[in-house]
Amino acid sequence: MKVNRTSVFVGETAKNPNEKSRFTSKNQQNTSVFAGDLKIKPDLIAVKKERAQEQAMKIVGDAFAGDKKIDADLEVRRDKIRQLKEDISLAHKEVMALKQSREKLREEYGVQEGSREEEELALLEKEADAKLSFKKVHLTQEERDELERIKADGLTEYQQRSMEMKEFCGYYENQINEMDMQIKEEEAIIRGTKLERLKSSPMVKAEKQADAIMDAAGKDIIDMLMTEAKEHIDEEMEEKKEAAEKAEEKKEELEEKLEKAKEEREKEEALTELLTDPAMEIAENGTLKSEVQDEVAKMLNKMILLEEDIKGAAVDESL
Repeated sequence: MKVNRTSVFVGETAKNPNEKSRFTSKNQQNTSVFAGDLKIKPDLIAVKKERAQEQAMKIVGDAFAGDKKIDADLEVRRDKIRQLKEDISLAHKEVMALKQSREKLREEYGVQEGSREEEELALLEKEADAKLSFKKVHLTQEERDELERIKADGLTEYQQRSMEMKEFCGYYENQINEMDMQIKEEEAIIRGTKLERLKSSPMVKAEKQADAIMDAAGKDIIDMLMTEAKEHIDEEMEEKKEAAEKAEEKKEELEEKLEKAKEEREKEEALTELLTDPAMEIAENGTLKSEVQDEVAKMLNKMILLEEDIKGAAVDESL
């Protein structure tokens, strides 16, 4: 099987431009083609590469812009979490301050721990906590009945002032709970976004798409060059074929002239023998010999012309 190896060079020409392709073996041929010799205009290749680069850059740019937008959104959420944590910290300080104020109030009124008044206050606090759903506090029927009795008898001044502070504590505690829920939601969104980014990898995907576009463009350019190179090689082969046919025709013409020259030489030799034949001297008036000599002269003239033609053909052949 005959194998043709064709190389396409896109760049500077070879150092030795006169170097010709040679057969490396009987059935194998290496052919090198310089792209600069082809008919493809360089601007077509440049346009192809430029368009591919524009498409690739757009894909990567869009992915990068989307990635930056996601990063910006995540940063906004992180800022919100930081602010919520600061607000929670302030709310906790308010709750602690209110608890300290309630403790001082108890000392001011001289209410002893474990006293009936303090026990009633604890039940009132539990009722307030039960109104906050996130605390999940529930009252028994017995506790409800006791609360009705306490309210019917009336709260002491200490109990009223302490419960007012307790309501403020409940407000801050409710704010802390809501802000804590917001933090959990933001953190869940951030985790989900990060996980989705790891799964899809927009930038990695975009880079792969961009690489695929550039690879496809490169293959198209190579196909263009190879197609043109094949046509270029076919043209050269056709030209060589025509030159070989012309050389063969000249060779045949030369062989015909050589054959004619051979025939004329044989005639010349025959006439020469005839002239040198002693029998020719028997002619008294020399008429026969003279006629033969004329014939020989004609033959020599023809031989000279024929030799010139042969020399000219040989010169043409060497060219």
